[in-house]
Amino acid sequence: MERRHQVFISSTFVDLKEERKEIIQTLLEMDCIPAGMEMFPAANEDQLTLIKGVIDECDYYLIVVGGRYGSIDEAGISYTEQEYDYAVSQGIPVMGFVPSNPDLIPQGKTDKNDAAAAKLAEFKAKVQTKMTKEYSSPEDLGGKVARSLSQLRKTHPRPGWVRGDQAMTPEVRAEIAELKAAVARFEKEQAEGSAGSAETIDETFAHGSETIELSLIHKGYYSYKHLEEQGTLDYTWDDLIELLGPFMLDEAPEPVLRKTLNQHMLHDVQEDVEGWENHWSNQAVEISDRSWGSVTVQLRALGVISTGSKKRTVSDKAVYWKLTPAGDRYLVALRAVPHDPNHAPKRLTDEAPPTIAAQ
Repeated sequence: MERRHQVFISSTFVDLKEERKEIIQTLLEMDCIPAGMEMFPAANEDQLTLIKGVIDECDYYLIVVGGRYGSIDEAGISYTEQEYDYAVSQGIPVMGFVPSNPDLIPQGKTDKNDAAAAKLAEFKAKVQTKMTKEYSSPEDLGGKVARSLSQLRKTHPRPGWVRGDQAMTPEVRAEIAELKAAVARFEKEQAEGSAGSAETIDETFAHGSETIELSLIHKGYYSYKHLEEQGTLDYTWDDLIELLGPFMLDEAPEPVLRKTLNQHMLHDVQEDVEGWENHWSNQAVEISDRSWGSVTVQLRALGVISTGSKKRTVSDKAVYWKLTPAGDRYLVALRAVPHDPNHAPKRLTDEAPPTIAAQ
């Protein structure tokens, strides 16, 4: 997989234009990505913040010292030196280049006061504490940059940049596949964990023949007038599990479960109202939200139900419920018909053959 390394070029600008051009050309020929002050506005505090961000993205840092110390900030430190210090502090591999004959640098490319010259000398000494080579001309500098960078790539390999269409290598694909498999296993374990692993319900909560009072609204037309009335019905927890459980052998949406309970409650209401066939029409019963909430909370506390875990479309906003293993066993105990050892069912072979009437 081909990688391109990004190299930050740091130096004073006006006096080293030719040297910078040579470096940029060399880096391009080496399939590197040059970065430097050519892309930034005039030096200021905001520029330094921007430059630090670019340095963070670079693989290598290249510093060229010439005959000038460069523009300074309020603290008297040049922006070039601040760039260098930041790159070192970030652990970015550095290569430095200093003039082999500083006395031969033209006067127009050197500092004009002793204070700046002293700072330049101190900065040069700092740079020379790391990998440094001397150069005598822009062309000489280009060749030494190429050799130094080749060596630095071997001794300090860096991530570099990769084309998007080359980033998905077989190794990366295999790693992604492994991660997806791990995520799938985790989701399955979570789903199984949320479904509950207990084999029996938690009998510390109300269950069995203990009752719950469910509030409801009964509405319909009575003698051609629309009426609504509030009421209550009592059910045992076994009644509710026996009624709703079969729908939750697979995951069932909550609206379906509420509709089932509403229809069951309507039947019970009709049995209690004498003469409803003659006076009532279009009847319906709706369990209150509070009572339905009490039912689901209690069944969850018992360990009978848990929320569904199957993936569904984004538009499906319904809550799904399913039986836990404990709830499944409890339902089977409630509804399954036990074997009667005293009852001997007839076999087909014991029955008399059918007769055909004579025509």
